[in-house]
Amino acid sequence: MSKKVLIVTDFFEPHKSGIVTYISQLIDSLKNNNCEITVLTTRFNNKISKIENLNGVKIIRCKPFLKISRGFYSIDLVFKYIKLYKKFDIVNLHLPLVEIFPIIFFLKRKQTNINYHCLPEFPIILKFVKFYFYFFGICASLISKKTIVLSKDYFNNILFHNIIKKKIIEIPPYILLPNKYNKRNIEKNSIKIGYLGRLSDEKGLEILIEASNKLLKNKYDHELIIAGDKEDKRFQKYIKKLFYKSKNNNRIKFIGKINELDKSKFLNNLDIFILPSINSFEAFGIVQLEAMSYGIPVLASNIIGVRSIIKKTKNGFLFENKNIDDLYEKILLCNITKFNAINIRKNLEKTYNKEIFNSKVLNSF
Repeated sequence: MSKKVLIVTDFFEPHKSGIVTYISQLIDSLKNNNCEITVLTTRFNNKISKIENLNGVKIIRCKPFLKISRGFYSIDLVFKYIKLYKKFDIVNLHLPLVEIFPIIFFLKRKQTNINYHCLPEFPIILKFVKFYFYFFGICASLISKKTIVLSKDYFNNILFHNIIKKKIIEIPPYILLPNKYNKRNIEKNSIKIGYLGRLSDEKGLEILIEASNKLLKNKYDHELIIAGDKEDKRFQKYIKKLFYKSKNNNRIKFIGKINELDKSKFLNNLDIFILPSINSFEAFGIVQLEAMSYGIPVLASNIIGVRSIIKKTKNGFLFENKNIDDLYEKILLCNITKFNAINIRKNLEKTYNKEIFNSKVLNSF
């Protein structure tokens, strides 16, 4: 007999983010286990349908009520949840969820699985909003049957979260290895460095630009290619700041938003991928897996969650958060270290493969 699963998330396709990518992998796994899936989410764009069936998954998109930071609070989602949740065998909440209050009062321990993705950061004047997500995140995890995290390293390092560590299950996302991948010419002198993601302040891109400026000053031949939506209205102030900081550096290229085909070409053209994130909006960094799948070594900030991938795979180096000099030195070290593309892919697949993911999901739902 198939299980009926209700997935509750603030964002879903066609929105693009690491959380959405993870939910898509989870849905594929649950469908293979003969689950009937409904997604309850926010209608963040008026152009998308309120209700649709996407590859056998029913999607209910709710009207937003109040804009909060990059998301919305939807009273409509709360009411629809209260109306629907008793009809399902499993309720799967993806945190952070703006509507966690008052949904938390309608959670049943035997029915509820939590996916705890991250604890959002906010400016000092909005610290009460972070506390909202923090407090209700802990409460939801205490109530839930199981709490699934991408990285125990991230979750257990948040204050008091270790009190529920016995019910924590680590299920990181997986990556499928592409057939064509970067064979990387180790002997060449010029370094091609890449970044792919949002051009937002939590990504720490100023550090990357400053490291490139230092490479240029010391006459190291390199190219820094930054891929991300230059027209994203949410981050225009920050994007202008990045353009200003790089205006005198002809080695830096902003290539804008890229599609999946362009992404493959972009990654195959790199020698080093860098993820310089500076706060907990980046709790894992799925893009590191994508880069490694093409045989590319990765440099990443030594912050909780993000650091776990390199620690497990040994496919690169960590640099100290916001430390330009350390990033600069690690770029040079990475360039002279003879990372083998085949070994990078093997190391990656040992931990982040689909079979392991599906097995853990089956045991958790």
